[in-house]
Amino acid sequence: MSAFEPATVGPTPAAGAPTATRAAERRFEPRTPTSCHLWMIDHHGSTILRCRCTEVSDNGMRLRVPLGYGVAEGQRYELRSHLPGNARGNEFGVVGSRWATIVRTELQLDASDDHLDVGVVLDTDGNPLIPT
Repeated sequence: MSAFEPATVGPTPAAGAPTATRAAERRFEPRTPTSCHLWMIDHHGSTILRCRCTEVSDNGMRLRVPLGYGVAEGQRYELRSHLPGNARGNEFGVVGSRWATIVRTELQLDASDDHLDVGVVLDTDGNPLIPT
């Protein structure tokens, strides 16, 4: 490797792959596609927004978040399967709450569904499930 070649971690993308996909893959856990709605709540409770979870792993999630709320990398949110004060479960029949940190955002512009694609890392402490 010459001094001008960047070091890579993980599989090397195929020749001709878009530049955006050439970044080193940091997620090594298997991911499972899913479709459920969650609520993102900031620590002050001043921002409460509904998002859709599209993928889960043991330590993270990929979310579709509406535009216009200032969601950015490094921010922390409580992810809930229900609104505060409401003990009803989500589509899985589970009531849960877990804190997470945003580690990736990507703007997705589509004529029918503009949104922010958000990657979060879940906190490892605490039990994510709340008894119903």
